[in-house]
Amino acid sequence: METTTAGRVYVTVGGNDLQRITYFDTNNKRVKTIDLNHTHDSVKPHVHHGYEHNENDSAKGYAHLTPEEQKMVDAVRSLWDNYTSKR
Repeated sequence: METTTAGRVYVTVGGNDLQRITYFDTNNKRVKTIDLNHTHDSVKPHVHHGYEHNENDSAKGYAHLTPEEQKMVDAVRSLWDNYTSKR
Protein backbone atom coordinates (compact mmCIF):
# COMPACT_ATOMS: atom_id res chain seq x y z
CA MET A 1 0.00 0.00 0.00
CA GLU A 2 1.33 3.44 -0.84
CA THR A 3 0.79 6.56 1.20
CA THR A 4 0.71 10.06 -0.22
CA THR A 5 1.32 11.88 3.04
CA ALA A 6 2.73 15.35 2.38
CA GLY A 7 6.42 15.60 3.20
CA ARG A 8 6.95 11.83 3.24
CA VAL A 9 10.24 9.97 2.91
CA TYR A 10 10.45 6.61 1.11
CA VAL A 11 13.18 4.01 1.23
CA THR A 12 13.38 1.81 -1.86
CA VAL A 13 14.61 -1.75 -1.36
CA GLY A 14 15.67 -4.03 -4.19
CA GLY A 15 16.10 -7.67 -3.25
CA ASN A 16 18.13 -7.55 -0.05
CA ASP A 17 19.76 -4.18 -0.75
CA LEU A 18 18.80 -0.62 0.13
CA GLN A 19 18.59 1.33 -3.13
CA ARG A 20 17.64 4.93 -2.33
CA ILE A 21 15.96 7.31 0.08
CA THR A 22 13.51 9.68 -1.59
CA TYR A 23 12.15 12.87 -0.04
CA PHE A 24 8.87 14.48 -1.12
CA ASP A 25 7.62 18.00 -0.45
CA THR A 26 4.22 19.11 0.81
CA ASN A 27 2.91 19.09 -2.79
CA ASN A 28 3.95 15.43 -3.24
CA LYS A 29 6.80 16.29 -5.62
CA ARG A 30 10.13 14.53 -5.27
CA VAL A 31 12.69 17.04 -3.97
CA LYS A 32 15.78 14.88 -3.48
CA THR A 33 17.04 11.34 -3.69
CA ILE A 34 19.93 9.80 -1.78
CA ASP A 35 21.39 7.01 -3.91
CA LEU A 36 22.79 4.33 -1.63
CA ASN A 37 23.79 1.49 -3.92
CA HIS A 38 25.88 2.97 -6.71
CA THR A 39 28.66 5.50 -7.17
CA HIS A 40 28.62 8.79 -9.01
CA ASP A 41 32.14 10.04 -9.73
CA SER A 42 33.38 7.65 -7.00
CA VAL A 43 30.97 9.12 -4.42
CA LYS A 44 28.69 6.67 -2.60
CA PRO A 45 26.20 7.51 -1.21
CA HIS A 46 25.36 10.77 -2.96
CA VAL A 47 22.36 13.09 -3.38
CA HIS A 48 20.44 14.24 -6.43
CA HIS A 49 18.15 17.25 -5.98
CA GLY A 50 14.93 18.02 -7.81
CA TYR A 51 11.96 16.32 -9.36
CA GLU A 52 13.77 15.25 -12.53
CA HIS A 53 16.65 13.77 -10.51
CA ASN A 54 19.40 16.41 -10.69
CA GLU A 55 18.09 19.67 -12.12
CA ASN A 56 18.96 21.51 -8.89
CA ASP A 57 22.49 20.09 -8.54
CA SER A 58 25.85 21.58 -9.41
CA ALA A 59 27.53 20.90 -12.73
CA LYS A 60 28.68 17.59 -11.24
CA GLY A 61 25.06 16.40 -11.23
CA TYR A 62 25.12 15.32 -7.61
CA ALA A 63 26.02 16.50 -4.11
CA HIS A 64 27.74 15.04 -1.07
CA LEU A 65 25.57 14.23 1.94
CA THR A 66 24.92 16.88 4.56
CA PRO A 67 25.25 15.85 8.23
CA GLU A 68 21.44 15.64 8.44
CA GLU A 69 21.28 13.39 5.37
CA GLN A 70 24.06 11.20 6.78
CA LYS A 71 22.04 10.78 9.99
CA MET A 72 19.07 9.63 7.90
CA VAL A 73 21.25 7.13 6.00
CA ASP A 74 22.66 5.80 9.28
CA ALA A 75 19.16 5.45 10.79
CA VAL A 76 17.78 3.68 7.70
CA ARG A 77 20.73 1.27 7.58
CA SER A 78 20.38 0.53 11.29
CA LEU A 79 16.66 -0.22 10.92
CA TRP A 80 17.32 -2.37 7.84
CA ASP A 81 20.11 -4.32 9.56
CA ASN A 82 17.84 -4.91 12.56
CA TYR A 83 15.01 -6.09 10.28
CA THR A 84 17.18 -8.42 8.19
CA SER A 85 18.87 -9.95 11.25
CA LYS A 86 15.45 -11.18 12.47
CA ARG A 87 14.42 -12.91 9.23
